[in-house]
Amino acid sequence: MTKLKMELFSGGLYIPIQLWSVAENRYRRISLMLDTGASVTTISPEIFHQLGYEPTQVNSATITTASSVERVSQFMLQSIKLGDIELHNVEAYAHKFPEESFAIGVVGLNVLRQFDIQLLFSQNLIILEKILE
Repeated sequence: MTKLKMELFSGGLYIPIQLWSVAENRYRRISLMLDTGASVTTISPEIFHQLGYEPTQVNSATITTASSVERVSQFMLQSIKLGDIELHNVEAYAHKFPEESFAIGVVGLNVLRQFDIQLLFSQNLIILEKILE
């Protein structure tokens, strides 16, 4: 079980996660919005580039957003960490988010469904308990 501080900002619920940077050979911490409506974790192309993931490592997929159907690049993140819980080979999409959303990425159901989750708004905490396979 891990506890993370969550932040409510501009209508979204954000949590700190760590993404493995192949460029720096270490984790980089960023805040991503929780999105139970997103099937797959999605991150801005700029973040993928900063982490060292190259377009030659990608396939493409089609996603349906609130306003359109779009083609996106598909990546396999080597590792992500939520608190002390580490997940390997996590599918993710690269997609540019509208500036007014303030988001650089979302944690989608491909990650969230691996946990039992409690949201404690009175304490600004999210508690994640890994579901054993």
